[in-house]
Amino acid sequence: MAFVFADTTEAKAAHTVAVLEEAGRRYWAPRRYRTIHRGITAKHYGQAVPVVTTLEQLQEHGADAAVWRRLGRPGEQTLTAALDNPDDDVLFLDQEARADAAEERRRAAEREAQRPVCKRCGQKFTDQR
Repeated sequence: MAFVFADTTEAKAAHTVAVLEEAGRRYWAPRRYRTIHRGITAKHYGQAVPVVTTLEQLQEHGADAAVWRRLGRPGEQTLTAALDNPDDDVLFLDQEARADAAEERRRAAEREAQRPVCKRCGQKFTDQR
């Protein structure tokens, strides 16, 4: 969803953007992924993503310039960057894979620490022994 403000002052456009952000937050705000791991920062954007600009900026710089502002993000970006979700599925899958690997390493270390020791030679038992 794109909002293009025409014939407006910068202050009025900023106020309208603030009102849009607050009123529409529950519709466009990202949601956390459901996961058992802590430290996952990825968020899911499964709903409409509004972007805003002014007609003056479009006329002066063009639609492919950094004139778009995505609600919920600071600053202006190109339209492609504003619509991109760098912290969506790809980041989540990467973070989840790293968390799974860290959990597996932790379990393996715990298992090694609990492995019994031979009373005769002092060596830890192996899985085969």
